[in-house]
Amino acid sequence: MSKLIGYEPDETKFFTEYAKDFGDTDLQVEKYIVADDPRMNYTFIKPENIATQKPKLPEVIASELFDYGVVIKKGEEETDDNVGTLDTVVPISYSQIKNPLQGEEWYRGKYPDLPDDFYGIIARYTWGAPFTKKEVKNTAKKLKKKKKKDVPQGFSMVKGKFELDFD
Repeated sequence: MSKLIGYEPDETKFFTEYAKDFGDTDLQVEKYIVADDPRMNYTFIKPENIATQKPKLPEVIASELFDYGVVIKKGEEETDDNVGTLDTVVPISYSQIKNPLQGEEWYRGKYPDLPDDFYGIIARYTWGAPFTKKEVKNTAKKLKKKKKKDVPQGFSMVKGKFELDFD
Protein backbone atom coordinates (compact mmCIF):
# COMPACT_ATOMS: atom_id res chain seq x y z
CA MET A 1 0.00 0.00 0.00
CA SER A 2 1.27 3.40 -0.86
CA LYS A 3 0.67 6.21 1.53
CA LEU A 4 1.56 9.88 1.33
CA ILE A 5 4.42 10.72 3.62
CA GLY A 6 3.31 12.86 6.53
CA TYR A 7 -0.41 12.56 5.69
CA GLU A 8 -2.76 11.36 8.37
CA PRO A 9 -6.49 11.88 7.88
CA ASP A 10 -7.79 14.06 10.65
CA GLU A 11 -11.37 13.04 11.41
CA THR A 12 -11.89 15.92 13.86
CA LYS A 13 -11.16 18.36 11.03
CA PHE A 14 -13.78 16.61 8.93
CA PHE A 15 -16.43 16.72 11.65
CA THR A 16 -15.83 20.41 12.32
CA GLU A 17 -15.42 21.67 8.73
CA TYR A 18 -17.15 19.37 6.27
CA ALA A 19 -19.97 17.81 8.28
CA LYS A 20 -21.57 21.19 9.02
CA ASP A 21 -23.08 21.04 5.50
CA PHE A 22 -25.69 18.67 6.89
CA GLY A 23 -26.98 21.34 9.30
CA ASP A 24 -29.35 20.22 12.04
CA THR A 25 -30.69 17.17 10.22
CA ASP A 26 -30.76 13.74 11.82
CA LEU A 27 -29.16 11.91 8.91
CA GLN A 28 -27.50 8.67 9.89
CA VAL A 29 -24.21 8.72 8.06
CA GLU A 30 -22.87 5.26 7.28
CA LYS A 31 -19.38 6.10 6.07
CA TYR A 32 -17.14 9.15 5.67
CA ILE A 33 -14.22 9.16 3.25
CA VAL A 34 -11.78 11.97 3.96
CA ALA A 35 -8.99 12.68 1.52
CA ASP A 36 -6.24 15.26 1.41
CA ASP A 37 -8.03 16.85 -1.56
CA PRO A 38 -11.41 18.22 -0.39
CA ARG A 39 -12.92 17.45 -3.79
CA MET A 40 -12.42 13.76 -3.05
CA ASN A 41 -14.33 13.73 0.27
CA TYR A 42 -17.44 11.56 0.22
CA THR A 43 -20.28 10.81 2.60
CA PHE A 44 -22.36 7.65 2.24
CA ILE A 45 -25.93 7.58 3.54
CA LYS A 46 -28.52 4.84 3.14
CA PRO A 47 -31.26 5.79 0.63
CA GLU A 48 -34.08 5.16 3.10
CA ASN A 49 -32.56 7.77 5.45
CA ILE A 50 -32.39 10.35 2.68
CA ALA A 51 -36.01 9.74 1.63
CA THR A 52 -37.32 10.54 5.12
CA GLN A 53 -35.46 13.85 5.42
CA LYS A 54 -36.79 17.09 4.01
CA PRO A 55 -34.02 18.93 2.20
CA LYS A 56 -32.96 22.21 3.73
CA LEU A 57 -32.65 24.92 1.14
CA PRO A 58 -30.09 27.65 1.63
CA GLU A 59 -31.41 31.01 2.74
CA VAL A 60 -31.28 33.45 -0.16
CA ILE A 61 -31.48 37.19 0.40
CA ALA A 62 -33.34 39.07 -2.32
CA SER A 63 -31.34 41.73 -4.13
CA GLU A 64 -33.83 44.48 -3.24
CA LEU A 65 -33.01 43.92 0.44
CA PHE A 66 -29.36 44.90 -0.05
CA ASP A 67 -28.57 48.47 0.93
CA TYR A 68 -25.05 49.20 -0.24
CA GLY A 69 -22.95 51.85 1.43
CA VAL A 70 -21.83 55.14 -0.09
CA VAL A 71 -18.71 56.96 1.11
CA ILE A 72 -19.80 60.45 2.17
CA LYS A 73 -16.50 61.61 3.60
CA LYS A 74 -13.10 60.08 3.02
CA GLY A 75 -11.15 59.33 6.19
CA GLU A 76 -7.65 60.56 6.93
CA GLU A 77 -4.71 58.41 5.91
CA GLU A 78 -2.55 56.81 8.56
CA THR A 79 0.77 58.56 9.14
CA ASP A 80 3.61 58.24 11.63
CA ASP A 81 2.04 60.84 13.92
CA ASN A 82 -1.63 60.11 13.26
CA VAL A 83 -3.58 56.86 13.50
CA GLY A 84 -6.01 58.02 10.80
CA THR A 85 -9.79 57.79 10.61
CA LEU A 86 -12.31 55.58 8.88
CA ASP A 87 -14.44 56.66 5.94
CA THR A 88 -17.92 57.95 6.71
CA VAL A 89 -20.22 55.46 4.99
CA VAL A 90 -24.03 55.62 4.85
CA PRO A 91 -26.53 53.34 3.08
CA ILE A 92 -27.78 54.42 -0.36
CA SER A 93 -31.35 54.63 0.91
CA TYR A 94 -30.21 57.01 3.68
CA SER A 95 -28.33 59.27 1.27
CA GLN A 96 -31.43 59.71 -0.94
CA ILE A 97 -33.59 61.20 1.84
CA LYS A 98 -34.33 64.92 1.45
CA ASN A 99 -36.97 65.78 4.10
CA PRO A 100 -38.05 64.64 7.58
CA LEU A 101 -41.12 62.73 6.33
CA GLN A 102 -38.98 60.46 4.15
CA GLY A 103 -36.53 60.15 7.03
CA GLU A 104 -39.28 59.05 9.40
CA GLU A 105 -40.32 56.31 6.96
CA TRP A 106 -36.69 55.22 6.58
CA TYR A 107 -36.19 54.98 10.35
CA ARG A 108 -39.46 53.00 10.73
CA GLY A 109 -38.24 50.46 8.17
CA LYS A 110 -34.69 50.25 9.49
CA TYR A 111 -35.43 50.21 13.24
CA PRO A 112 -38.95 48.79 13.76
CA ASP A 113 -38.48 48.20 17.51
CA LEU A 114 -38.24 51.88 18.51
CA PRO A 115 -41.25 53.66 20.07
CA ASP A 116 -43.40 55.52 17.52
CA ASP A 117 -42.59 58.97 18.94
CA PHE A 118 -38.87 58.52 18.35
CA TYR A 119 -39.07 58.23 14.56
CA GLY A 120 -40.32 61.79 14.06
CA ILE A 121 -37.89 63.22 16.60
CA ILE A 122 -34.86 61.54 15.04
CA ALA A 123 -35.94 62.44 11.50
CA ARG A 124 -36.49 66.11 12.37
CA TYR A 125 -33.14 66.21 14.15
CA THR A 126 -31.34 64.67 11.18
CA TRP A 127 -33.11 66.30 8.19
CA GLY A 128 -35.02 69.21 9.72
CA ALA A 129 -33.92 72.83 9.87
CA PRO A 130 -31.03 73.23 12.29
CA PHE A 131 -31.57 75.27 15.47
CA THR A 132 -29.97 78.69 15.67
CA LYS A 133 -28.61 80.29 18.84
CA LYS A 134 -31.43 82.81 18.79
CA GLU A 135 -34.09 80.08 18.70
CA VAL A 136 -32.50 78.29 21.64
CA LYS A 137 -32.31 81.51 23.70
CA ASN A 138 -35.93 82.45 22.92
CA THR A 139 -37.16 78.98 23.85
CA ALA A 140 -35.22 79.13 27.13
CA LYS A 141 -36.75 82.55 27.95
CA LYS A 142 -40.26 81.26 27.26
CA LEU A 143 -39.73 78.31 29.57
CA LYS A 144 -38.47 80.59 32.37
CA LYS A 145 -41.41 82.98 32.03
CA LYS A 146 -43.94 80.17 32.08
CA LYS A 147 -44.89 79.73 35.74
CA LYS A 148 -47.31 76.83 35.48
CA LYS A 149 -45.58 73.66 34.41
CA ASP A 150 -47.69 71.50 32.15
CA VAL A 151 -47.67 67.76 32.49
CA PRO A 152 -45.68 66.31 29.58
CA GLN A 153 -47.88 65.03 26.81
CA GLY A 154 -48.47 61.29 27.06
CA PHE A 155 -47.95 61.12 30.83
CA SER A 156 -50.52 61.17 33.59
CA MET A 157 -49.90 61.66 37.27
CA VAL A 158 -51.74 59.34 39.63
CA LYS A 159 -51.56 59.84 43.38
CA GLY A 160 -52.01 57.08 45.88
CA LYS A 161 -50.31 54.13 47.49
CA PHE A 162 -48.90 51.54 45.14
CA GLU A 163 -47.03 48.31 45.56
CA LEU A 164 -44.44 47.18 43.05
CA ASP A 165 -43.38 43.55 42.79
CA PHE A 166 -40.07 42.80 41.09
CA ASP A 167 -40.20 39.07 40.50
